Amino acid sequence: MLRSALVAAFVLTTLLPAHAFEGRYRMLGGSMTIRPEGAGMFKVDIEIGSRSCVGVISAHGRPQGDRLVAEAKAEGEVCRLDIRRRGRALAITESGDCFHFHGANCNYTGSYTPR
Repeated sequence: MLRSALVAAFVLTTLLPAHAFEGRYRMLGGSMTIRPEGAGMFKVDIEIGSRSCVGVISAHGRPQGDRLVAEAKAEGEVCRLDIRRRGRALAITESGDCFHFHGANCNYTGSYTPR
């Protein structure tokens, strides 16, 4: 019985379906929507804000194993969002030059929970 449960858990985590990322999410000061675009691609829209910062990004990408990697370009620079499932929430880290999308006082990194 335990072995069957372990095998099922392994299969679910290694073969995470792409639609597992779809939905509307939120975090303190921000919201995110992920929707399919076709051909295995997804669109990621994030809005964040505080008294000292406003950020908006529309990134496009596809699942790569257990994560969704989406990119947006501005002025020749690339902002990359690495999105991973953490239970029901999605954890985001950003890399590259995301300054064009949110300025210096905030970022998209954090844990987003379903709405």
